[in-house]
Amino acid sequence: MFYVVLDLGCAECGESSNVLGIFTSLDKAKAARDEYKELNSLDEYSDHEFFIYKIDELDKIFNNSFEHLVE
Repeated sequence: MFYVVLDLGCAECGESSNVLGIFTSLDKAKAARDEYKELNSLDEYSDHEFFIYKIDELDKIFNNSFEHLVE
């Protein structure tokens, strides 16, 4: 199992999006998200949303992202 962490920025505000990484555990994914938010001073008032997706294989297109959304 793999966990993909996504930072979704605001296109209208000029805030870019970023794939933070692919991790082998949910705990590592959450820790990476939290570290990234702290290092970049992103809090609940910033124009960013963070998502963690669980995927079970690589080299595959996942068509319905909500089925794989962890948080």
